[in-house]
This record gives sequence, structure tokens and C-alpha cells, in this order.
Amino acid sequence: MAAPIFQGHRTFAWFTPRRRNATEYELYTVGQQSGPEQWLAVDWPIRFDDGRAPFTASSTEVRCSNWQDYRDPAQLWQRPYVVAANHEEQALARLVPDELSTGLAAEIDPAWLDPMLARYYGAWPFVEYGLFLALCYAVREALADTAQFSIAFQASDRMRHLQDIVHLMFDLTAARPGFTDADARAAWMSDPVLVPIRENVERIVSLRDWVEIVVAVNLVFEPIVGQLVKTELLARNAPHHGDAVTPLVLASVRADTRRHQAAAEELIRLLLADAEHAAHNRAVLAGWASRWAAESTHAAEAVAPLFETGMTATGETFSGCLKRVLDRQHALLAALGLTG
Repeated sequence: MAAPIFQGHRTFAWFTPRRRNATEYELYTVGQQSGPEQWLAVDWPIRFDDGRAPFTASSTEVRCSNWQDYRDPAQLWQRPYVVAANHEEQALARLVPDELSTGLAAEIDPAWLDPMLARYYGAWPFVEYGLFLALCYAVREALADTAQFSIAFQASDRMRHLQDIVHLMFDLTAARPGFTDADARAAWMSDPVLVPIRENVERIVSLRDWVEIVVAVNLVFEPIVGQLVKTELLARNAPHHGDAVTPLVLASVRADTRRHQAAAEELIRLLLADAEHAAHNRAVLAGWASRWAAESTHAAEAVAPLFETGMTATGETFSGCLKRVLDRQHALLAALGLTG
């Protein structure tokens, strides 16, 4: 007798997908971090020397009934992330040298080249590396696989952006005789414009709460300091000084920043929708947002001299640009329900 033919579409899933069917992102991401509370039928096989479990609720002050409910809005997993990053880096590797080789390097305003690019943008890799270190810690402590993947991609993007700036400095050195970013490290350590930014980054690196790191980086530092420097100062003014290449690098950076912010917002929404812990989480998150907003506003205010050196060709004042980024950041927090 012939074996019966199986009818219908049968699938097995060990988790509840966000929609009717699991997405490719969920299938490759959810369940990668298994524990005794979910999916792991035995106790932790490995613990720290003092007996602590590899992942504990004490890694953050906020609470969540089910961290595994978090989903990255970009639905990124390893392969599409690598493909997208590869496309961006190949485009930059082709476009930046091509632009400079056509003679555009000679048209860049010398005062924009140094100090704006050589000293100040040349020091920005230290910002990216510091935030990379902070996010790496958050990856290790995150209490859901979906959050870990999202934060890991954010950390990887920081290293990409760091290397893109360094590559730009090399390209400018080759295309513009006499150009050097040799003073960038000294400026990072002692220039009054950069010291408050460095201190802001160092304090974020010192954090030991993984959710606070995500908040401080993506909902405060980047919307205030990052937007002021990379958008209001560099991207808006570079073309007016004959610089067509820096905006190319910044376009990729700003797109990634928007993706990181959306991922952080989704995490906050999960925490504020928690039936049991929403009130506690709101108080903690609002406190973090207020603390880091004060820190990053102080760092942003130190950038004022760069707007007053004649480098802003758009006719906008520092106070106007600062107000714009602060208003946008406040609106972001208000939309999330984290303002009074």
C-alpha cells in the first residue's frame, strides 16, 4: 500500500512570531540566546567564577516581562547587513577618490581643510571608537538575542564610520599636498572644543547598564552632539567651501544613525508597554534621558567656536543650529513619553 501523501503546509516554530508567519529575520535571530527560563531545559552549563549566570536581570535597571518580544525595525540579520554595508563601502571607495582625482581637492578652502577637517573631523574617529566600546559592552549584557544582534550591528557601524574618516584623511593627504591630520589626537585630548565631547563619550563608556548605553548613545548623544557636528556644521557647510567628498561620507553615517535611533525607539516602546513594569521603566528612562541631555548639551555648547570662525556659509548662527537639534531631541523624547 502506498504511503499517504502529507497534505497542507506544516511548520514548526519555537517562538511566537510578530505576525502570522515568522519572517526570515525572526527565523535567523530569535532563539539564539537560550536560557533556563526559556528554551533551555537544563541549568546554565557555564557560569562566572562567583556563580553568577551569564545573563541576569541585574544587568539593567529597567525591567521587561519578556525581552524576547523585541524586534529590530530594520529586520537585519547577518547576511543582509553585510551585503548592505559592502555596497556602501564599495561606493565610498570608488566615489571619494574619483571626486578628489578630478581636481576638486584643489578647490577646497584651505581654512576648511585645516582646521575643520584635519583637526576636528580628523578627531571624530575617537568618538566612534569610544561609542563602539560602549556598545560592545551592551552587546555582551543584552537580555534578548534580537537586541544583541541590533546593538552588535550598531557597534560594527561605528567601526566602519571610524575607518571611513581615516580613509578620507588618507585620500586628502594624497590629493592635497601638505594636508595632514597629525594634530587630531592632540586636539582630542586638549582642545577646548573637543574636551567636553571626549568627557561625554568617556562617561558613556564607563556605564554598566546596557539599556542606559543604548539610550545615552542613540537618543541623546547622537541627536544632540552628533547632529550638531555632522549635520549642522559639516554636511551643511562643506559644499560652500568646495568640499564635495565629506558629505558623501556623512550621508552613509547619517542613514545608519537614523536606523540606530529607530532600533532604540522600538526598545523603549517595548519597555513602556510592559503591563507590569511600565511605570518603573518610565521613571528610570526619563531620568537617564534628562541626565544625558544635560551632559550632551554641555558638550554641544563647546562647539560654538567652530561656528564663529567664518566656516558657516549658510548664514545660520550657532544658537539657531543648537536650538534646532535640541528641539528635535526633545520632540523625540516627547514622542516616546519621556518628558515631563
